Amino acid sequence: SGPTSGPTSGPTTSPTSGPTSSPTGSPTTSPAPTNCVDPDGAKFISSTDPNYNGVPNPIVLTFESDDGSNVEFLFIQNIVSGTVNRVFIQYRDYDTMSEICHDLEDEVDFNDSFPFSAECVDAITSVTIYIYTGNDFPSENCEGCQAPDGNPNFQAYTFELPCNTECIDPTAAPTTSPTSGPTSGPTAGPTAGPTSGPTSGPTAGPT
Repeated sequence: SGPTSGPTSGPTTSPTSGPTSSPTGSPTTSPAPTNCVDPDGAKFISSTDPNYNGVPNPIVLTFESDDGSNVEFLFIQNIVSGTVNRVFIQYRDYDTMSEICHDLEDEVDFNDSFPFSAECVDAITSVTIYIYTGNDFPSENCEGCQAPDGNPNFQAYTFELPCNTECIDPTAAPTTSPTSGPTSGPTAGPTAGPTSGPTSGPTAGPT
């Protein structure tokens, strides 16, 4: 009817009636933290196309570094219906840390997507998309990112990307050590061996 006066001589034959008297032996698990990106996405700056106002937005942010040094994004060809003959992407490449003109090197179908990683300066970076719908596109990369005069089959679209949106939830990370206190309810079954000291209250069944 009360606590035992010393260690039990063997395992108990039924669950204990209250919380355990020591921490659990393994870490708890919870969802890992995820990197957040600006919900507003890339900001439309300008275009040579007078009919384009930034919708649909062809830039999808997928990652922003905590220190604002780089951003990863997808270019989705959703601006021009159907297939376009050539697309060049001008941005500041994170690996080379220099401005480059990237040639997608083939026809691009509607809703095709391509991943990029850009370096940021002062926590922002800019991306310009050059779309050629005709066959008269430049053969050299550097020329592909220059607006040609009088070409009716060409349009350019410039966007600004944020690089350090602070929306990571540090409380979402799993714990790396056992819990610091007793559990909040009875154990699920009998103990596997004798207890190491007197119990802290009456047991629910014979010892």
